[in-house]
Amino acid sequence: MNTTDGGRRQPPIGYALRKLDRLIEERFEHTLGKRGVTRRQWQLLNALVDGGHSSAALDDTLAPFLDRAAGESVQQHIDPLMQQGLVHHDGDAFTLTDAGRGLLRSLATDVQALRELTAAGLDERQYEQTIANLQTMIHNLEGAR
Repeated sequence: MNTTDGGRRQPPIGYALRKLDRLIEERFEHTLGKRGVTRRQWQLLNALVDGGHSSAALDDTLAPFLDRAAGESVQQHIDPLMQQGLVHHDGDAFTLTDAGRGLLRSLATDVQALRELTAAGLDERQYEQTIANLQTMIHNLEGAR
């Protein structure tokens, strides 16, 4: 379903999604990297904002973003956060420290600016429709397994 836009053929959805994902990843790494945090670490900090979580829960949260084939794990991303005093580990519960909450708050402005840049040119209705369309495609393919 490659429709045209002013005579130009649109790229297939897979190409567009991969390119968008790569660009988002690059921008997040650049933006967060200036503050010494990776995107995965930011995702972990964000996951812990509402309280403690087990390693299994964090694994589930980050699963879509980890390259398991390359051996990537939550542990390799959370260890530096613990070493920096941003995350505390007690038993099987990981929680944010005051320093972790402070860093997350200070990163919020940078992340919001990046999200606004990503959606620039789309009004709220268009953005919501884009997400709804993508969710429908996900549902279609999950149901076809």
